[in-house]
Amino acid sequence: MIIDWNIYPPVPGMRAGSARRGICGDKVSAVRVETTPDAEFDGKTHWHDNEQLLVMVSGQVTLTVDGKVFDALPGDLVFFPAGSRHAAVGCGPEGCVYYELFAPARPDQLPGWVGSSVLRFE
Repeated sequence: MIIDWNIYPPVPGMRAGSARRGICGDKVSAVRVETTPDAEFDGKTHWHDNEQLLVMVSGQVTLTVDGKVFDALPGDLVFFPAGSRHAAVGCGPEGCVYYELFAPARPDQLPGWVGSSVLRFE
């Protein structure tokens, strides 16, 4: 099955200037994140019990994972262990596009979800 991201409605991301489109299977979920160059980053980390992968598509995003700060570029694959404190803290001048993959699945990222979020903040 090929996912056509354009048929899924965009929803606001975790910050002003970003939008997400998500899908969810029984055991894994995926989100396409598009962030504009003027997005507002607050630097606050969060964590969850899901393992997470970030696949960089275009642009550049600056990440912090358990106190380490680094840039992800197109083609990069970043792994976030379950429970790791992490956040996107900036992006390049052209903005960025990346995929986030979660296991187990995160239905809380789908439009219309009314249950609680798995995210935890300091």
